[in-house]
Amino acid sequence: MDLAGTAQQFSGLESRLEEQDHRLDQFAQALQTLLTRTAPTQVEVSPPVNPLPSEPFSVPTSYPNLLPPVRYGGDPTACRGFLNQISIHFELTPWSYPTDRAKIAFVINHLTDKALSWANPLWDTDKPIVYNYRDFMSAFRRVFDPPGRKTNAAKSLLRLRQGAKSLGEYALEFRSLASELNWNNEALIAVFSEGLNDELQDEIAARDLPGDLEDLITYLSFIDERLRHRRLTKERSKRPPVRQPPRFSVP
Repeated sequence: MDLAGTAQQFSGLESRLEEQDHRLDQFAQALQTLLTRTAPTQVEVSPPVNPLPSEPFSVPTSYPNLLPPVRYGGDPTACRGFLNQISIHFELTPWSYPTDRAKIAFVINHLTDKALSWANPLWDTDKPIVYNYRDFMSAFRRVFDPPGRKTNAAKSLLRLRQGAKSLGEYALEFRSLASELNWNNEALIAVFSEGLNDELQDEIAARDLPGDLEDLITYLSFIDERLRHRRLTKERSKRPPVRQPPRFSVP
């Protein structure tokens, strides 16, 4: 074995390693210099003036300012109004009645007379219907809100007459009945005009009238008010003057 040759090889390898270490040191110093030159300048950011506090989202825990539904006793003419009150109450306070049974309990708590007599057996016997709000309300409507409501509204609308009422009073009754029906504008105008009193019909006989029901009501309201004022003025003019009692002077 050539020891001299081997020693020479190790010596050469050691020289190369020292050279690589020297280069690595130079590279590290150059890298450090580069990082020092390119380091971002730290800028102090002042806090915003009068920062607004964030408002945490909160789930409502109290009722809105609602009046309780009017207690319902079974009158078919009042059924729709009662159901609307119930629907509004649940819509504005959904977190208060998380289950169908809770909603049904609230409804029954606002029943009285015949309506309560109908609901009591269902609740007492724990019928499946008192666990399904939709089924309960469907049964409620079948009993207290019969399908003949539209027919009755149509008959009442055709019989409605203004008579001695003001046009505003007549229009209010007319709108209430018409809201139950799906009649078009032309049909409603024809029925409304037919129900006007004779004095108002004579006044508008030769006039061009609006083609929309609401515009017609507004137009006729001014005419009706003028006719009433004219009638009141005539009645006052026909009254005999009030005679003043004679005055006697005291000597």
